Amino acid sequence: MKMFNKITLIFILLSLNLTAYAQRTGDQRTLSTKIVDLLAVLPSQDQKHLEENMEEISGLGIEGLIELAGMMSSPGSGDNTKIEYALAGYSFYVSDDSRDALRADAVKAYGMALENAKYPEVKTFILNQLRMVGKEDGIASISRYLNDERHCDAAARVLAGIPASESGEALRLALEGSGSVCKASVLAALGSIRYKKALEDITAYASDPSLHLRKPALSALANIADASSSRLLKEAAARSSYTYTEDNATGAYLFYIQRLNETGDSDRAAKLARDLLKIAGQKGQVHTQSAALHLLADIHGPKSMKTLVAAAGEGDPTLRAAALDAAVPYIDPSNLSLWTGRLKRMEPAAQAAIMAMFGKVGIIESMPALREGMSHPDINVRLAAIGAAGKIGHVEMLPAFIEMMKTADSLEIRAVSNAVLVMKGEGISDQVADALSEMEPAVQAAFIAILGAKAASHRFDDVFFYIHSDDIKVRQAAVSTLPKITEANHLPRLYELLNNMEDSPEIQYVQQAIITGLVRGDQENISKVIQTQMAGISEDKRIRYFNILSSMGGPAGILTIEEAYRKGNTATQLAALEALSSWSDFSAADGLFKIASASQLEGHREMALKGYVRAVSLSEFPSDQKVLLLKKAMNLANTSEVKRTILAEIDKNRTFPALIFAGKYLDDPDVMQEAAQAVMNISLSDMQFHGPIVRQLLQKTINTLKGPDSEYQIASIKKHLSEMPSEGGFVALFNDTDLSGWKGVVADPLVRNKMSPQALAKAQAKADQKIPEAWKVENEEMTFLGKGDNIATAGAYGDFELFVDWKIVNDGQKEGDGGIYLRGTPKVQIWDISGEDVGAQVGSGGLYHNSIHKSTPLKVADNPVGEWNNFRILMKGDRVTVYLNGELVTDNVIMENYWDRTRPIFTRDQIELQAHGSKVAYRDIFIRELPSPAPFELDPAETEDGFEVLFDGTNMYQWQGNTTDYVIENGEMVVHKPKFGSGGNLFTKEEYSDFVFRFEFKLTPGANNGLGIRAPLEGDAAYQGMEIQILDNDADIYRNLKEHQYHGSVYGIIPAKRGHLKPVGEWNYQEVTVKGPNIKVILNGTTILEGNVEEASREGTLDGRDHPGLKRKKGYIGFLGHGSTVWFRNIRVKKLE
Repeated sequence: MKMFNKITLIFILLSLNLTAYAQRTGDQRTLSTKIVDLLAVLPSQDQKHLEENMEEISGLGIEGLIELAGMMSSPGSGDNTKIEYALAGYSFYVSDDSRDALRADAVKAYGMALENAKYPEVKTFILNQLRMVGKEDGIASISRYLNDERHCDAAARVLAGIPASESGEALRLALEGSGSVCKASVLAALGSIRYKKALEDITAYASDPSLHLRKPALSALANIADASSSRLLKEAAARSSYTYTEDNATGAYLFYIQRLNETGDSDRAAKLARDLLKIAGQKGQVHTQSAALHLLADIHGPKSMKTLVAAAGEGDPTLRAAALDAAVPYIDPSNLSLWTGRLKRMEPAAQAAIMAMFGKVGIIESMPALREGMSHPDINVRLAAIGAAGKIGHVEMLPAFIEMMKTADSLEIRAVSNAVLVMKGEGISDQVADALSEMEPAVQAAFIAILGAKAASHRFDDVFFYIHSDDIKVRQAAVSTLPKITEANHLPRLYELLNNMEDSPEIQYVQQAIITGLVRGDQENISKVIQTQMAGISEDKRIRYFNILSSMGGPAGILTIEEAYRKGNTATQLAALEALSSWSDFSAADGLFKIASASQLEGHREMALKGYVRAVSLSEFPSDQKVLLLKKAMNLANTSEVKRTILAEIDKNRTFPALIFAGKYLDDPDVMQEAAQAVMNISLSDMQFHGPIVRQLLQKTINTLKGPDSEYQIASIKKHLSEMPSEGGFVALFNDTDLSGWKGVVADPLVRNKMSPQALAKAQAKADQKIPEAWKVENEEMTFLGKGDNIATAGAYGDFELFVDWKIVNDGQKEGDGGIYLRGTPKVQIWDISGEDVGAQVGSGGLYHNSIHKSTPLKVADNPVGEWNNFRILMKGDRVTVYLNGELVTDNVIMENYWDRTRPIFTRDQIELQAHGSKVAYRDIFIRELPSPAPFELDPAETEDGFEVLFDGTNMYQWQGNTTDYVIENGEMVVHKPKFGSGGNLFTKEEYSDFVFRFEFKLTPGANNGLGIRAPLEGDAAYQGMEIQILDNDADIYRNLKEHQYHGSVYGIIPAKRGHLKPVGEWNYQEVTVKGPNIKVILNGTTILEGNVEEASREGTLDGRDHPGLKRKKGYIGFLGHGSTVWFRNIRVKKLE
């Protein structure tokens, strides 16, 4: 891609992306801060924000552009992407003629930045910016790099792109003192701008023994196209025997002739081209001859026809093709006779090629020759003439074609048919239809096909007539054409036809035609229309309409088909079942399942279940929902074939529940191979599927697999097992047979934690005794019977991933209610969504008892009451994510402590299935514990000293603000580099005046954040409060910042010492003490700042800006996002009031 296109692309990217950045009013920031803030939020959102960002860059002035360019790092040591985006976008922006003053400033800035740049890649980038913005004012800055081997190629290209004579002279002068590498670049540039004043200088290199110099010199001379270069270029081509060599001498000579013609020296160009045509012919260089023919055609235009005709008559097909291709732009009625006059004397292959050319050119005057060619004894000539005549004559040729078809053979029938299909004009379909009765059957079939291809619905009657033809090909052509020409008004005749036809494969075309007519008519009443047609005919004919309804899809016609199945005879039932099984969408699934459930006919149940599985496959449901539906089907599977079909579909939905389900059939001898394939494919698709259950299933799969690929598959499984984590993974919470691993619930976590071991054991025993009254296990399901208490896991869990299927038993009361307690706390809600009086219509999966954070689900994803649903619940720290039937319904929401809202959620406790007065069943309950770092705890000294934990790695209860982007990962708080914007701010819930704040942080390359102190929740905390910098100030991007902007500084007020940050990626420890106006910062054991903000600002602030926040006595502590990824942990505070 050319550099200009790359820059344009960058600019477009700038304009398409999102940002939260906008210009600030009353801007008090330093130049360096403006640059850093700008880079943090690029690229831009839309055209409006783009304009604002470009104005922001222009406001930086020449000094700012120099500083911005100077921030670019060497390759491998930093990421220059945003700087390149900014500068390339700005170069494009100022290249507009209306911004010439800004463009001129950019030229000055880039020129100085070019001098300052240390790295070759950076210099090349800046040179390319000068190419975009430079005029005469940029030449001097660029020219000095024409003798620098690292940059001369870029500099030469940039100068070549500046339309000024000074560019050419600078290039010419550079030839004298440059090395070989740079000479080649300069020669190419001089040629590209056709700088004639350098002709003598370039000529000196045209015979150079170095290919590296000779090739660009020859190309440059050809491009300049001076008459004096003719002999030299011809001799160079002759030395290459007029073929293609490494120095491309022949190509340069051909290009020279072209350029002579372009510059007006057409006589000289023509003479050279004729000579080259002759010499190349003598040497057998057909490709050079072909190029010379094209040159002659371009030079002389129509006057070149004699030469081209002669070449076309030659025996060489390559030369003939070149001559015909060269003639196409210039052939016209005035020179057509040159071609037609010699046509008969040429060999058939040439005649066919010339007639094809006539068709391509489209000269109507060639029609006599083409008509004559249509009766030529050579079949290839006839076919070429037919094709060309069809393109040129269009509808006027149709009568001749029709006449010809009366005696045509099969090849001619095909050629005429193809010609008619591409014809333009009115009445084509009518003439074809009118001629049908005069033709032999083979032509009738072809003509009927033409009427179908042209969608000649107005000649429906003509086609319809032949559906009763005695000739099978004609009849088949007519019937197969009906779907292409049917309109809604034709439906009555098609209904009659369908009702009276004998059984045959042709019925399907009539059905398709009816479907077409219905689609083109009133689609709202399709089902009623079909039912009306079915009402008045016999049962054996009625079934012909079933496939029509199934093709139309949707729910409207399903009841009709289901009723036909219930009340019809054997044939009707089979046809109805076939229609439901081939329904075009998921609408028929329920009906199919009902048939499979009720039918006593094995064949019908199998067909219904296969149709049901097909409907599930066609659906757009998430995999978790599909697996639920397939489980439902497997309960009815009555044959091995159906089971295999279900397992094959399970294999496509690679979820953990699918894996567990497939594993249940590894012991079924009829389908164990299919089950083994599914277990293998699902397990190997995701390493997160691990644990003792998965390992056991894979071991069993190894012992099960058979067949030609089994050896390879077993090796893959063994490799996967060797790489699988040996610890952790999924375990079953419910064993399908009894309530082992479950216990009764004793009070709530707060009460339990206060009980003595003896009291708790006694209460637990009492609670366990009540379990059988409320819960039972049957058919591998755990069911709450409607009265009693919750049931809980025997174990406690911290962070985990939980899968559970659940079902509200439909008692018709519309009061179904349940839930799942996480860490002993309510709850992930389960609803019968028909209970609108209690707000159940919002759906299941929300955190029902949240009062501050979101409590309702994002969408309704419940299955009908009485059907199974699936939860996938992820709990990490205090955050909960819930998928219901594969749909995200709760997205990383903080779960509040229902039992004590002054505290965060418990770090570890039992999981409970709620007893809430409704019968609810559960099955397939599996859990995977996720790594849960131990909560950070104060050491005894800090506890005694009065410190309090603000973040212990398990929750963010003490924080407010952007709790969406500041998240917990592995016990650490992290704000990731956002796609757009700054990442936002996170503040403590409590305000602080004097305090000691201790925390650890880890930076990423170039990271920028800040610690807000005594800050308000609104406004820029650096000014409305105070900001202690958190910054990777060793990054190249920050090398030009002021001292009061580096890490640990009170931004704009008091500078901190540098050199005490640990390397990027390592944890730093920092303590900040704030007491009155005094601030002290200790970094990794070294005091890097100690000062008084009142004294420091008495004579004005270091950044010269107003900082009203210095007067605040109290405020929030917060982390201030600046668009970077930064990690925090072990955060604590001590009040000094």
